[in-house]
Amino acid sequence: MKEDLLKHLLESVLGLSKSSRGARGEQSAVFTCPSCNHRKKKLTVNLVTQQFQCWVCNFKGHRAFKLLKEAKANPKAYDTLKSIDSEYKFKKLKQPKPDPTSLQLPKEIEPIISSSAVLSRHALHYLKGRGVTEQDIVKYNIHYSETGDLRNMVVIPSYDENGNINYYVGRSFDKNAYIKHKLAPATKDIIGFDLYINWDLPIILCEGAFDAMAIKRNAIPLFGKRISDSLMKKIIESNVKKIYLALDEDALKDAYNHAKTFMSYGKRVYLIEMGDKDPSELGFKKFTKLLHNAIELTTSTLMKKRLALS
Repeated sequence: MKEDLLKHLLESVLGLSKSSRGARGEQSAVFTCPSCNHRKKKLTVNLVTQQFQCWVCNFKGHRAFKLLKEAKANPKAYDTLKSIDSEYKFKKLKQPKPDPTSLQLPKEIEPIISSSAVLSRHALHYLKGRGVTEQDIVKYNIHYSETGDLRNMVVIPSYDENGNINYYVGRSFDKNAYIKHKLAPATKDIIGFDLYINWDLPIILCEGAFDAMAIKRNAIPLFGKRISDSLMKKIIESNVKKIYLALDEDALKDAYNHAKTFMSYGKRVYLIEMGDKDPSELGFKKFTKLLHNAIELTTSTLMKKRLALS
């Protein structure tokens, strides 16, 4: 298969990969990024389309030629890739534009708390292990699924300020699952957990849904590292005066860029330094202690931190 040939070629240049799946189930591989050389494998390559992206430094492209060039591959690798291209004709898949008003929770999901099914107890055990309480399950309307694309996953929805669903994430509670998470087939240009946010108080920006639930108070999950246009606009126009950034260690570059933008609009920005942990790993008490000790960023300190990172 063309995917196996491409994977073998890339592994000969970038080293062994981890298997993964794209949002629509395409075969993917995860490598060490040749651009930033992060200690963890963060470069995802779609073996069907050749599209690739590093989730740390954002090095990305649409053809493996650019990837091989960055890795300074030998000429034989280029020749091999050319023969693969000419023989199998890699094609870019057309991505339909999502309709933000059409999103609904999947029909196959079921409530956890009121269920007597054996699998629901596995879902509940998984959530408790992540620090999620029964009160959290009720508040965030967390469900689980026994069938379909979200089989053996807990499903965490996000709602806009009017109570309409605007996104959801699925996380597998099966340790042996090949696919660990699923994202809603919808745009990320949303405000995560908007229904629970008080826009007159300080807000905390974090990466994932479990992080926001662990923080508990006024936390907005980005469902990644990028701040959506809708969220950025909302923050700038809101009465929020203080913004706390609680992004993972591998997203410091993104955090500093966000801080610079907010500060240019007169917002006070605080960076919560968590080391190699994230809020869900720290838990509410440890995170709250770091929150209280967070130091406000100034133009000078921000510049020093950005220089130290480069």
